[in-house]
Amino acid sequence: MDPTLVDPLIAPSDAARLANAPTLALALPDERVRSRARRLSLRASLLGLVALCVLPAALVSAALIWTNYWLERERIHGSSVLMSDHLAAELDRELAALTSGLRVLASAPELQRDDFATFHRRASDALASQIVNNYVVTDRAGHQRMNTLRAWGEPLPSDGSPAALQRVFDEGAVVVTDLFIGPVTQRPVIAAGVPVRRDGEVVYSLNIGLSPDRIGDILKRRPMPDGWVAAILDGSGTLVARSREADRFVGQKAVPAVLAQIRSGGPRTVETISKEGIPVVSSIARSRVSDWSVAVGAPRSVLEAQLVQLIGWTCAGLLVALLLGLWVALRLAGRVTQAVRGLNDAALALGRGQPVRLPPLQLVEADAVGAAILQAARILDNARHLAHHDPLTGLSNRLLFDEMLRHHIADMARSGGTLAVLALDLDGFKAVNDQHGHPAGDRLLQAVAGRITHALRASDVAARLGGDEFMVLLAPASAEQARITAQRLLQALSEPYDGVPLPVSASIGVAVAEAGQGVDAAELALRADRALYDAKRQGKSRVVMSA
Repeated sequence: MDPTLVDPLIAPSDAARLANAPTLALALPDERVRSRARRLSLRASLLGLVALCVLPAALVSAALIWTNYWLERERIHGSSVLMSDHLAAELDRELAALTSGLRVLASAPELQRDDFATFHRRASDALASQIVNNYVVTDRAGHQRMNTLRAWGEPLPSDGSPAALQRVFDEGAVVVTDLFIGPVTQRPVIAAGVPVRRDGEVVYSLNIGLSPDRIGDILKRRPMPDGWVAAILDGSGTLVARSREADRFVGQKAVPAVLAQIRSGGPRTVETISKEGIPVVSSIARSRVSDWSVAVGAPRSVLEAQLVQLIGWTCAGLLVALLLGLWVALRLAGRVTQAVRGLNDAALALGRGQPVRLPPLQLVEADAVGAAILQAARILDNARHLAHHDPLTGLSNRLLFDEMLRHHIADMARSGGTLAVLALDLDGFKAVNDQHGHPAGDRLLQAVAGRITHALRASDVAARLGGDEFMVLLAPASAEQARITAQRLLQALSEPYDGVPLPVSASIGVAVAEAGQGVDAAELALRADRALYDAKRQGKSRVVMSA
């Protein structure tokens, strides 16, 4: 072991003595070192480790491929279920919006007084801002009384309305029908009807007609992955809309597996064959406002293609990993040596009391040793800091303050100018300690230190001498500047403190020194203390300038 890597708190003289002491393992005869290197070559060991890791890695990769296949399968199943739920929610919102608007129109006064001619004009005008094809009013017998597809007064079909609309009269319910052939257009259409009430009785059914294309617009709003297909089915399982080849399949029944799931209410997801003959995993979601359903199919070929791709990428990755591992093994021995050299340099710098700088070590173990060296350096820095600072407030202590004061007095003697020393003592501090305990007193002292620091310049020095006694060095500062600063400190320290109900203020004594007076640090501090005592005798909470 390198003697410079011993306890970082050992004195430099002891470290030097240890460096000259006889070594143990590093002092082996050259022949024994060479013999051990041949048996325990780092390069050979690392190459063997890489070879041993390849086979387990291949086995693990195979297991991961199989696991990933099933996870991806579950992910696609979940995505198809989520997609079908979203489309069903879109369908419900569309149908709810249409039926809500239809309810509003059903309360039109023209329907209450059987003024179908006026209502025909009103409904025709409303078509311009709606996605519906037409409005129809039918009576209880199923006869059409008005249809915006025909001009007012033209003959209307006497039958052809779907039987499901009879529920509007029987139950007073909002009804959405299955796909049927419209008696006027003779084309596939869907109807929705709401009751028109008069004196609490349903007298008419106000209906709208929707073409499958309008329902298909719902599927176009949500993009789908390549190869996926979505369909909307009515209550009988007939395709009302489809995201692909709608012209070919709309109006046909869904595939048998989907029909069976809808009728039985079985599992949400089934594996089946699409209308185009493609194997798919279909997820079915039921509408909450109608007996319609939404089916989303994800092609199984996506899973198979991903499996093949994953196997290919894994094999390529294993080959790259093997080559890279061999390359890393050849270079790692050199990196270990470099890391050890960096740690040795850092340890030597620590022993000499110089700043410790660690290069990038790239090894966890080396990082741990480096962290220990840095921690030792921080401990030494902290010890130096504690030797010159008050541990409670973080301000300078008397030792550092006296040193700074002597330095500034010597500088003033050489360069001229003036400086000032302020002696501060808290008024009311003893009462806080007596009534609220020493922890409250400590918090008060910390708050006082913060206010003092905030009120001073960056070049000024504040120190806690002990208890509630503080001193401040203002350099440079004239007598007037010192008086102004003292007054500012007095005002800041007399403000109320959080959690301290008792009044606290300060008495401050100020002593100013000029170049050529021959004053020393002890005398200047004594003058400030005397001024402080004068402030105390004159009633406290005041500033007194030394004569």
